[in-house]
This record gives sequence, C-alpha cells and structure tokens, in this order.
Amino acid sequence: MFDTETIDQLAKTLKEPSWLTELRRKALVRHAQLPWPHSSDDIWRRTDVSLLDPAQGFSPTPPSLLQAIPLSGAQLAGLTRPLGHEQLFVRANGAWVSRAPAQGIVVEDLTQAVSHQPDPIRQAIEADGFSDAEQKLSTLNTAFHHDDLVVQVPPSFTTAAPIRLVHLLSAAPKQAIFPMTVITVGAGSSITLIDEYVSLPIGHTTDAHLVNSRIELVLEPDASVHYVRLQRWDLKAREFLLQRATLARGATLTMANINLGAAVSKAHIVTKPNGEHASTKLYGFVFGHHTQHIDQHTLQDHQAAHTTSNLQFRAALQDASRMIYTGLIRIAKQAQQTNAYQSNHNLMLSREAKAETIPMLEILADDVQCKHGASIGPIDDEQAFYLMSRGVPREIAQRLIVMGFVEPIIQQVPFEPLQERLRQEIESGLHY
Repeated sequence: MFDTETIDQLAKTLKEPSWLTELRRKALVRHAQLPWPHSSDDIWRRTDVSLLDPAQGFSPTPPSLLQAIPLSGAQLAGLTRPLGHEQLFVRANGAWVSRAPAQGIVVEDLTQAVSHQPDPIRQAIEADGFSDAEQKLSTLNTAFHHDDLVVQVPPSFTTAAPIRLVHLLSAAPKQAIFPMTVITVGAGSSITLIDEYVSLPIGHTTDAHLVNSRIELVLEPDASVHYVRLQRWDLKAREFLLQRATLARGATLTMANINLGAAVSKAHIVTKPNGEHASTKLYGFVFGHHTQHIDQHTLQDHQAAHTTSNLQFRAALQDASRMIYTGLIRIAKQAQQTNAYQSNHNLMLSREAKAETIPMLEILADDVQCKHGASIGPIDDEQAFYLMSRGVPREIAQRLIVMGFVEPIIQQVPFEPLQERLRQEIESGLHY
C-alpha cells in the first residue's frame, strides 16, 4: 500500500539514486505529520478532500509501471501522430512510444536526468513555499511519484518548432497515479512547450482512479517560455494538481491551463516572480459538463520589485457541473512597483450549473497596482437576439457566443493545429 515498502519497490524498479529515495521517505513522514485541510480554510472548504485521499480504497501503481493501453492501433496513432511541425514526445505508462530526435534540448526520464545533472532537478523538487494543506497532498506525489519526465533547455537556446509532450496513462479502477514533470529553461532561452495529459480507463466500471500530479517550471534569467497544459483525464478521474512556475530576473512566462476532463479536479497553480522585471501572463479555461466538480486556485506570488502578472481564467459550464475559483495576489514587502491583475469569468449554459469566484489580495508593499474582476452569468440575450435578428438560428447563435467566449484562451495555444482540434472538441461537446 502507501508505505515504505512501496517506496522501496519503486526505487528498485526505477534504479534511482539514494538521495531521491530518502526524499521519498521524508515526504511520507511529513505527510503523516500533517492534518488534512480543514473545512474552515476558504481555499479548500468547497471540495471534499477525502475524494483525493489515496488511502480511501486506492492502490498504488504496480512497480512494473507498464500496463496495456486499451486502444486500437488507429486510436493510438491518432493520439501519437504529429499535428504539424512540432517536436513530439509521447509516453504511455512510463514507457516511450514516440520520441522526436533531440534538437538542442534534453527530454528524458527523471532517473536518467539526475544521474548526470542532479542539482537543478533536486532544487526544483525540494523547493519549499507550499502551505501545509498543499503539502498534505504534494508529499504523496513526492513519496510515490513515477512516470517522471524532465525537460532541460540549455542557455541561449531558441527553436521555432513547439515541443509537444503527450502523457498517456491507462488507469485501472481504484488505482492511484503520481506523475511528476520538471522543466528547467536556461538563461536567455526561448521555447514553446505543450504538455498534454490523457488517462484511459481499463474496463467498464464506475470506480474512480486518482491522479496526483506535480509540475515544476524553473525559468532562469531572461528566459522566455510559452507553456500550455492540456488536461484530458477520463471522466472517472479524480485529480489533484500542484503546478508551480518560478521566474528569475527578467524572465517572461505565458502559461495556459485548459481543463476538459476529470470528475473531480482540485488544481493549485502558482507563479513566483522571484527576480526583478519578471513577467507572467496566465490563462485558464474549464469546460464543465455532466456533474464535474472543478476547483481551481491560483497564486500570483510576487517576491521581487518591478514584476508584473496578468491572469484571465474562464469557464463554460453546462449540465450540473460546478466551478470554484479562488485567486490570491500576494505582494511581498520588497516587491515595490509591482503590477498585478486577476480576472475570472464564468458562462452558465444550464440552470443546474454553478460557479463561485473568490478573489483575494495580500499586499505588504505600498507602491503597487493590483486589480481584480469577475463575472458569472448566462448567455447574453442581447447578443443572441442580435445574431437571430440577422437570420442565425438560435442554437447556432448560442454556439457562436460560447465559442467567442472561449476563443481568447484558445488563442493562447501557440500551435494552430492544436487550436483547431480544441475548437472542434469543445464545440462538439456543447448541447442545450
């Protein structure tokens, strides 16, 4: 189960260095010491965290890590075929399925990466700054992580072709999966990285599977990164995600998180501009359907002066889906002349759908600009009437309005073939 014996089996199978195994052990001890998030905590009280507890009837992934992917050859080809000119890397249950030739960057298993360059990866994994509530779940990933991927971009590297990572995970009922991705981008480099996650259930069952993920992005001085995370977990999945980007002096990050799957998703997305003149633009989109419960928390954590962040999260919710958004802008005392903005907009496509938005500010500096805005509402009747008065049928008018609402986020996916796939996927899922 979730104990030191499982850690030892993972360490033996992965042939990892002793310091990484010791880090797993310490994380398991820390997990046992920490309480579960309390219902009085405004960031956690709207989601039943017991649904994310692997001890509630879940089993760890077998140390072999390999299972049959329940796909035909044609289906697998559809998920692993390049969409355009991207550098494509595809993994299925911890094994490489497709791997583009290395063109200046390193994309490899974590155990391989730490064998020849451990320091930056170790620093990323061991970096602190998480709340006790976040650590209660993140320590499980640190203790039992597998299917780990490291992307290392050297200094002063640029490429026009986007790097596209596809993670395919076949999940048995009541199984817990703990993927980890570490991305380090050297000083002065510029890349576009698309990170896709897909879970594929085994067999016909109503039982859930659990995904506890961690993603670390580390940008060195003057690095420029456009990062997209696309989540397509199966609708039986329960997800906890801890995603953090740390920016050094002069680094710039444009990041988009697009969530299309999971029955329950609790995501914490953190950006830390730690160096002066670092800048972030953050985008998110949730497409809620059926009875999905999506809980997203963002933290714009400004730790240096002259930094900027601009956040825009949107959700389109149909059926009986529910979206909770809590967003915190934190400005440290030394982060003078910081400019931060946060917005969250929710489009309600059914009477049963629900949305909550809770903006938060924690400002210790006295020379800053911080703003936030939010909206929750149905399709605008005046917009629909305008289109219908020009001969557009009601259903098509509603679809046009919804797709227009989504489009500003899709535009942040810097790869046109994937933009088109997303438009088709979202539009085909709309119903009234």
